Amino acid sequence: MRAKAVVGIEQAARVNGRRRQNARRNAARWARIIEARRRSDLTVVEFCRRRGIAKATFWYWRKRLVTTEKHEQVAKPVQRFLAVPIVAPVAERIEVDLGTMRVRLEGTGAARVVEAIVARVGSGA
Repeated sequence: MRAKAVVGIEQAARVNGRRRQNARRNAARWARIIEARRRSDLTVVEFCRRRGIAKATFWYWRKRLVTTEKHEQVAKPVQRFLAVPIVAPVAERIEVDLGTMRVRLEGTGAARVVEAIVARVGSGA
C-alpha cells in the first residue's frame, strides 16, 4: 500500500512539472498571438474569428499576461538615479538644487562627498 502512495506522489510531481512547462509555453504562445492582434488592423472579435480562437480565452490570456508584466515591473523597479561623473575642476563650493531643498557643500572635500553619495546610490545601499 505504501509503495503505491510513493509512486502516486512521484507521478503527481512529474505531472505538475509538465504543467508548469506547458504554462510557460502557453504564455509565450499567447504573448505572440496578442502581439499579432495588436499589429493587425483587426478588432479582437474579427481576429479571434479568423484564427478560431474563443474571445473569452483571448481576453483571459491578455489579462493574465498584463498582470504578470505589471508584477515583474514592481519586482524589478527601474533605477531612478543616474551617476554623473564630475569632469569639471574641483570647486570649493558645490550646490545641488533638489526643487524643494538646496544642498551646499563647501571646502576641498565637497567633490569627494558628492562622489561618495553617487557611489552609494549607484550601489543600491
